[in-house]
Amino acid sequence: MKEAEAPASVLSGRERRRDTRVKLDIKLLLSIYQWEQEGSFSGQNIEGILYDLSESGLQISSEFPLAPDMFIVIHFPQEAELPPITARVIRIESKDEQFRYGCMLSGLPPYVRIKLEQYIEQNIERAL
Repeated sequence: MKEAEAPASVLSGRERRRDTRVKLDIKLLLSIYQWEQEGSFSGQNIEGILYDLSESGLQISSEFPLAPDMFIVIHFPQEAELPPITARVIRIESKDEQFRYGCMLSGLPPYVRIKLEQYIEQNIERAL
């Protein structure tokens, strides 16, 4: 028996991932932190696009090169009503001068996880 499928424009990558991903196209601000010397680090903010989002991960694209295992802080637009979320870069694809990053969400407090679940549900309902 065939499982009911959502339109490909709404959900992506279902076969490889545990959690349902909702496809988005939202501008984000990403905070990147790099160690400079013993005991200090510097940070910078870069722009990115949120490509898709699930309860455990997300895909973003940016013109800025990042490294595997780098931690980033994702700042959602104010209307999303989501606090900044930390993620770890686990996959990198590059095409032309654009990079696409697969990121795993890290250390979400329970109240943030609940808000994230609500945000995903609202966006799935809007897309269907």
